[in-house]
Amino acid sequence: MAAPPRPATPRARRFDAALVAAGFATAFAVVAGFFGESVPLLDTLGQFRAHLAAALVLLALALSLHRFFLAAFAAALAAALGLSSTLPLVLPQGEAAGVLPASMPRYTLLQMNLRYDTEDKQQAIRRILDLDPDVVTLQEMTVSWQTAFETISDRYPYQSYCSPGDAMGDVAILSRRPFVEGVRSVCEPKASFEARVVDFDGHPVTVGAQHLRWPYPGRQWSQIERVSPALGKLATPLVIGGDFNAAPWSAAIRVYAAAAALRVVAGIGPTYAPAFMPDGLRRRLGLPIDNVLVSNEIVVLSTKRPEATASDHSPVLVSFAIPFPKSAEPEVQSVGLIPTSPDEGPFDLR
Repeated sequence: MAAPPRPATPRARRFDAALVAAGFATAFAVVAGFFGESVPLLDTLGQFRAHLAAALVLLALALSLHRFFLAAFAAALAAALGLSSTLPLVLPQGEAAGVLPASMPRYTLLQMNLRYDTEDKQQAIRRILDLDPDVVTLQEMTVSWQTAFETISDRYPYQSYCSPGDAMGDVAILSRRPFVEGVRSVCEPKASFEARVVDFDGHPVTVGAQHLRWPYPGRQWSQIERVSPALGKLATPLVIGGDFNAAPWSAAIRVYAAAAALRVVAGIGPTYAPAFMPDGLRRRLGLPIDNVLVSNEIVVLSTKRPEATASDHSPVLVSFAIPFPKSAEPEVQSVGLIPTSPDEGPFDLR
């Protein structure tokens, strides 16, 4: 006759209780993040949905091994909900170039958070020159960074800066292609947003640079509220690159994108981690907060995360096409940035 099982020790009971509590608490955190639009604090929690869901998979296995099957089922259900809403946005996407005519021109946009206090500025400049994108959207642009970029004005003669003057600087757009003459820029320093109309082979395309601050209790939502009216007036085709400090599945990105009828470019993956983490870990365990949003006219061909610079953010390179017939590029000259004042409000780029 089999001996009866030994009663659990107080230490084992405490471990089991902690395991069950961890499972339910993590499951609650994953589900609560879906209500971030109603409660900004929950959207802050939702930025970590992918990480929490991955932890829930391990917790569900541990709960099953300890025969807490109901708790394991709840954890697995929440993990499935979390992973199904995050993985499609961060996993690599297939190349789409094959669906377009070979004659259709391809363009590239490089998105970079420079990090305001980076001493080695040449590393970022070399990365831009090596990748040779058509346009570059930049954040944490300071006066010293502006001085550094003026040294490559032969390669990027069209440079536009919109900085609030604080220590962390703000946004800028560099372009090999001319800004459309006679169209004023949008420069909203308090929203950390800038937009210019760029001439792509004779066709105007609005390019925006955005730097949202941290989620609640940061001022991210107040920035979104301030910039939303301007976003709704931007002419299409439209592409916005930015350090959004928000994951592509977050309520913040969803509300921002809806303001201009944009979609999030999927497949970029994690781009941010604390500076002490090596680039390899950042690409696997970081937060996907550097994103690119595009209007329906833009056909995204590929996304890449080039080799890191001295910043704590990875660069993002997006290749795209616009279904316009290729024509001779007209003579379009750069126009100087005429920033809007905080009291004037943004300009319509139509």
